[in-house]
Amino acid sequence: MSDQTKPWLESRLPLAASFRAHVSERQIAHDRPYLAALGTLILGTLIFLVLSGFVLSLYYVAVEGDAYNSIQVIMRGVNDGWLIRGFHATGNTMLFGLVYLAIFRALITGSYRMPGELVWMLKLIFLLLILLIGYLGYALEDGAISYWSLHEVTLAGAQLSSFPGNISNWFFGGPAGPGTLARLAVMHGLLAFLAFGVLALHYYAKRAVAVAPKKTISLHPYYTSHHFVAVSVFVLLFAVLVFYAPHLGENPLNAVAANPLVVPTVVTPPWYLLPVSAFSTMFPGAKGGIIGVIAAFAVLFAVPWLDRSPKNASPSLLYKFLVLVMGLDVFALGCTTADGPSLMNSILTTIFIGWYFLHFLVLTPLATARESK
Repeated sequence: MSDQTKPWLESRLPLAASFRAHVSERQIAHDRPYLAALGTLILGTLIFLVLSGFVLSLYYVAVEGDAYNSIQVIMRGVNDGWLIRGFHATGNTMLFGLVYLAIFRALITGSYRMPGELVWMLKLIFLLLILLIGYLGYALEDGAISYWSLHEVTLAGAQLSSFPGNISNWFFGGPAGPGTLARLAVMHGLLAFLAFGVLALHYYAKRAVAVAPKKTISLHPYYTSHHFVAVSVFVLLFAVLVFYAPHLGENPLNAVAANPLVVPTVVTPPWYLLPVSAFSTMFPGAKGGIIGVIAAFAVLFAVPWLDRSPKNASPSLLYKFLVLVMGLDVFALGCTTADGPSLMNSILTTIFIGWYFLHFLVLTPLATARESK
């Protein structure tokens, strides 16, 4: 590019100025931990999932019965198709792992506290979005488990009335049947792009409330190399999962073609949907399942107002310990749900769900009220 062209282009499309403002000359705190790279990793993983999903969509057939066969063609008949599908499945696992870790970090560090309420709520909205996107992708596999899971969800939606019933009918088009997978495939792709919008809002909301650090350093080259280390660890773990456990946390029965006349013994979703599945069993019926999931997320959205800590107070050791216990509680809840229905698992699920609500509605206000500035 000539010296005469650069000023003309920069005056109309200031890419260089934007790069300097957001990367090379941006000043940030000098002591940020490696977990501060979670946002970069989440964005990169989401981009990777969209690209790999686009490649898979070129060969995927969104027709009941043929969908499973098209996946087998991708795995066996398309050059490196098995690798692309492994990339997509592992990227899904990594994305949920990163988002759950980011939410846990926000809880244990208290970053949801004023003025970070909106940032916290955008995190939860992003989680809700990717949970829905992840479920739609799981349903598109048309395996023995995902077929019957979709069948149960669509039948439950058909039983709803009023506004929820209308939304369900619009989304699924009624009970599972011809065209259902095609509609879900479209929703799966569109919601992925909506997730980018939520991430952008989260980024600007976080910058708007960020406290100016006392000691700063430029983002480049210090933190670009800092992020490079985090990305390297991420890529190493990603590679291990791609080649040794690409479908980690999925019910192995879903690798078998669905039989419309045979219901599998245990219909359990992938690992990232297990806690949501557990909360949906809190109350009987379709409406009860919706109420259970809404209640679980309602307490999360209410955390900034359930927190009774004084302004500018740091989270206490007691509060951090309780958050750690709550994280283990949700993990145990997922493990119990994955084990399938039984009397003992039903008792344990009730205990774990009870502790979840006890933590947010009782223990969080009590522990944070004792904190000092």
